[in-house]
Amino acid sequence: FTSTREKKIRMSPLLIRAKHNIGNYDLKFAEEATMQDLGEKILELTGVPISGQKLICSGKQLTKDLKVTLKEAGLKTGSKLMILGKKYDPEQEEAYREILELEKKCKNIENKMEEVSKEIDGISKGHLDKSLHAEAFKSLQKRVKHTNEELQKLLETLDGISLDEDQQESKIKRKSVATNMNKVMDKNDLILEKLNSMTEHGLP
Repeated sequence: FTSTREKKIRMSPLLIRAKHNIGNYDLKFAEEATMQDLGEKILELTGVPISGQKLICSGKQLTKDLKVTLKEAGLKTGSKLMILGKKYDPEQEEAYREILELEKKCKNIENKMEEVSKEIDGISKGHLDKSLHAEAFKSLQKRVKHTNEELQKLLETLDGISLDEDQQESKIKRKSVATNMNKVMDKNDLILEKLNSMTEHGLP
């Protein structure tokens, strides 16, 4: 019975009270939790990136070594922690601004493709003389292929932006922009298939 009780005490979680600006947080960690776990939790709750966190306990600044366990860093149940540091503002970051710029370029391409779709619809509805179809299809195919090349370059540029571990907002943004670029490329492929079919077989 005693050994089970001792085991329970050893396994008991660490309960820490943290304060950032006017916010108070009750944090609970496993006994073997590290400074990395604490940093990630603080980032999630306050928006202060791990690299910008300054953690004060009993008047002393805690170690910046993320591999150190909370116990080794001097934290125990009942410890009071003060968090200093500014909330992460992705707009201030060059990488984030680059991603936004690429997103804007992708949107422009998407708009161009909507115009191409409208032109194809117009031809399908008989708005263009049949003798001009072959030339029109060729021109539209060229435009679609060109935009796909543009998108491929944008994706490569996006992929080449180097981001650090704590640039979470930028990572999330990059992922969503890449997903959208791939969607636009898929739409373009469908448009190209339609154009190829119309060139080969004439209007449906």
